[in-house]
Amino acid sequence: MLTNQLGRPIHVVSTKYDGSAHWEFDSFFVAERGSLLIATTFAGQELRNKAGPWTTPFDVRNHFWSDRWYNVMRCDRPRAGGLEYWYCNVTTPALYDGETVRYIDLDLDVRVHADGAIELLDEDEFLEHSALMGYPPDMIEQARRAAGELVALARARHFPFEELAGVS
Repeated sequence: MLTNQLGRPIHVVSTKYDGSAHWEFDSFFVAERGSLLIATTFAGQELRNKAGPWTTPFDVRNHFWSDRWYNVMRCDRPRAGGLEYWYCNVTTPALYDGETVRYIDLDLDVRVHADGAIELLDEDEFLEHSALMGYPPDMIEQARRAAGELVALARARHFPFEELAGVS
């Protein structure tokens, strides 16, 4: 574990399976616990994607795992009372070299709202890209398993979704 690193800049780079750019942004180190790296970005910060720059309205707590096929972003509205939702990207496990987090976005997403509602997103994009880019069968299976794991974690109100515990 790195010590005295709180607030140190970390660069985040995600690509699509074919290597094309997806998202790229700077984040700030919060903690590293085993396979989990936690970093944060702030409302008003500019992120970049293939469409160009995008300014986030959220304070985001990013959870990247080196042994899970997803990452989870807790999105808070700083002036509107906190949690808006968790946005969960199905991805390859994150690679972190001490400066940069890298992963491949596999299109499927899960959004978990503050009221506990769960949505599976971008199934059509996943089907299109898996055929177009030739995702291997084991990667398709891992992606579907990861989406299911995210839904199960949210329903059970397990980390990082434990704040749903008070939601009925």
